[in-house]
Amino acid sequence: MSQQAAASKRRSGTSRYEEPPLTGEERTAGRYRPLRVVSRVPPYLGWLAFFGPGIVYVALAQGSGELIFWPYVVAKYGPAFLGLIIPACFLQYAVAVEIGRYTATTGETFFSGFRRLHPVYSAVLWVMLAITFLWFAGYASAGSTALVALTNFPPGLSPRGQTLFWSYFVVVVFTLILVFGKVVYSIIEKFMGLVAVLTVVGLVFAAFHPAVLQVWPEFLARTMTFQVSWPDNWDPADASGLTSALIFAGAGGFFSVMYSYWARDKGVGLARYVGRITSPVTGEKEAIPDTGYLFTDTAENRKNYKGWMRWIHIDPAFATITNTVTLLMTCVLAYALLWPKGLVPEEFDIAVVQAEFFRNSFGLIGGLIFFFVAACFLADTWLATTDAVARMHADYFISNSARVRRWGFRKAYYVFVAILVVISLATLPLAEPGTLLTIGGVLNALAMAIYIPGLIYLNYVKIPRQLPGWARPRKLSLALICLSGVAYLALGIAYLATFL
Repeated sequence: MSQQAAASKRRSGTSRYEEPPLTGEERTAGRYRPLRVVSRVPPYLGWLAFFGPGIVYVALAQGSGELIFWPYVVAKYGPAFLGLIIPACFLQYAVAVEIGRYTATTGETFFSGFRRLHPVYSAVLWVMLAITFLWFAGYASAGSTALVALTNFPPGLSPRGQTLFWSYFVVVVFTLILVFGKVVYSIIEKFMGLVAVLTVVGLVFAAFHPAVLQVWPEFLARTMTFQVSWPDNWDPADASGLTSALIFAGAGGFFSVMYSYWARDKGVGLARYVGRITSPVTGEKEAIPDTGYLFTDTAENRKNYKGWMRWIHIDPAFATITNTVTLLMTCVLAYALLWPKGLVPEEFDIAVVQAEFFRNSFGLIGGLIFFFVAACFLADTWLATTDAVARMHADYFISNSARVRRWGFRKAYYVFVAILVVISLATLPLAEPGTLLTIGGVLNALAMAIYIPGLIYLNYVKIPRQLPGWARPRKLSLALICLSGVAYLALGIAYLATFL
């Protein structure tokens, strides 16, 4: 089979694991097992040929930051902080580039890479991850809140009962998708891509209503010129909300790390030599090695690798720009509909309040469209989060435990999927533990300040020592990730300070 045909089959979800052309050489890189050397970097066939991780990233980011944090800030403080929206979004770009760079260069993912720096370093990050996502069933119930408003089903139940019904429905259906879908990533990509398209279309419908359209010039004048003014009605209790809005303008925290796992299953760069997670029921097992690769210095490898480095800039750029446009539309709705009336809804009620406008303007169909957008925004987050967090737990234990390594990545992944599903089902009926959620928010905010320095060291010091000179990243990329790192360090400290 030709390389192009093999790549086509892989993208369609029908191909099997591609055997790496090993040279027999190994190169030591840090405190983990040596990286094996291959004679050929897989060919780069263009961005569209490997389109997918960016759209999953977009759909995941269309959650709390876009629908909750920023609209809340705008609804309460109007134009005061609009000038921060675009800078906050573009801080995410450099982080996604560097996460993608490591996976494309070695075929390894986040925790395997950080295990190379030091086992204690990766352990600290894993503990933060575990606490952060200990209570994440709220994503299912958040989407269910919109589904209840959309359907008023089942009849006869209280609103709380209806929310629980839809929450359990979402968890059960998505669990079946993860178990029975032949290739897990392919299912995630298709579903999240559909969600991203539907939400953007729905928001365009909403954001360009005549009543909203008239405020766009004033709104863009503030955002595009980066104007910021401290509001007279500032409430210190909103410091954490504003910091959250800045950190999660896009994915943020451990959500940004998830990009690495989807890029690997898509087969980006050296990850083409790593198998994908397939269903234990309907899929055919693919080999997922517990260590990655490096490559030899040849003209063909230089050409192919340079192509992949274009991909890791183009795909995050697509995701960042799309997220920015989406966020601008949700914020202009709050600016046009909520701020002038002094309406400051709490948490997920913001979707309910904004939907009332569209129900009044367009009748029932207007309200239904907006609730549908809100449901898409939120419900898919549980699916993507369960998948990615299970991958991260499996990655950590594969790289730190010989016993789990013998299980193989697929078995470890499904063990953690089962654990996360049980936690979700058990916690859905319970009241949200405010202290735990606050701690998780702080840890998610601090995560980037902690892992970005390690990411810089991996991509600009540790791995480049084992690469040809032409494969080393440029100084401009280093400057951008350092800028993001400093910004997130400051935000992390600010976020922590709000709780001290």
